[in-house]
Amino acid sequence: MPTVSRDPKPDHGQQRAVPTQARSQASRNAIMQAALALWRTKGFADTTVTDICKAAGVSKALFYVYFSRREDVLLAIEVFTVHDAQSAADAVLTRPYELVDLIAAIIGTLEAQMRDYPPELVFETILETYRLERRILNEDPTEDQLTVLFLDPFRQAERDGKLPAGTDVTRAARIAQTLLTDSVRRWAASEFRNGPLARALAEEITDLLDTAR
Repeated sequence: MPTVSRDPKPDHGQQRAVPTQARSQASRNAIMQAALALWRTKGFADTTVTDICKAAGVSKALFYVYFSRREDVLLAIEVFTVHDAQSAADAVLTRPYELVDLIAAIIGTLEAQMRDYPPELVFETILETYRLERRILNEDPTEDQLTVLFLDPFRQAERDGKLPAGTDVTRAARIAQTLLTDSVRRWAASEFRNGPLARALAEEITDLLDTAR
């Protein structure tokens, strides 16, 4: 007669892990939400880690479990997200398009996200991405790390004939990303007063790529 195995005894350690993980995520989220609320009212420069911890109801020790620096909270909040920009590019690539449309879709998605935040916070995020890039450059980076927004869309654009065959796609993506970062920094420094960003910048990048061939 075949034996029937009994259900294994519950792993109480595993049962404890789930609530612990949930509490950890809740604490991390509380820190991020408190930081964002303070940055909206006090500004980034005038908000300290102590301020954030008091507002979040956590200790400094717990803050440093999740974040090494105040700036790491800024990056975790994701003032703009690469994923959404890539999704916008993918949507353009499924229909007839020109290169300028592809670039405008990527930038337009980022612009819409950034307008939900104070310009100072966008500016600080850009500065932090510069610092992050410097750290990446010191660690022998792959090109994907330095051209993350535009590399895959430009590769598809080349296959679609929107970039000439033989184009140095990696260089083109690097040019586009560098110009975008610099333009966003200036746009945020002007407190978004320079009008819509996406289309004008997309046209500028397209023209620059034309002359760089």
